[in-house]
Amino acid sequence: MNRLTPYDEAQALVAAVRVHEFTKKASPSFKEVAEILEMTTDWVSRVCSELTEKGIVDLVEGPFQTTCIVIEDHLAVESLPKKARENRMEEELKKFKEKTAGLYEQKVKAIQEEQKKKEQDLYNDIADKFKRELDS
Repeated sequence: MNRLTPYDEAQALVAAVRVHEFTKKASPSFKEVAEILEMTTDWVSRVCSELTEKGIVDLVEGPFQTTCIVIEDHLAVESLPKKARENRMEEELKKFKEKTAGLYEQKVKAIQEEQKKKEQDLYNDIADKFKRELDS
């Protein structure tokens, strides 16, 4: 499935709101927009939240505990990125890999240093024993 860009998501949602307003003469709910776009109400809710923050749409409490979507500034859609955003999971994996890459190298280095120290201590012990044997 191709990922929609923030621009495409906003265009689709605003268009669905306009179609509903034109055909029904009322502001749509999340469910009505979801039906028009054949998407889930969760998707509509997420996109509406993002667009509300940017001042593109506004959410108005309607009767019977419904939330209606109202277009505030349709021109602001043009300022949205036209590039697909990365999957959040991919972003988190990248961050984790960057964060842990140095840790792994540090642990390997620490183990190597510890091994060298043990070898040096063993060598010093053997050298001391050998010296004592020679001195005796």
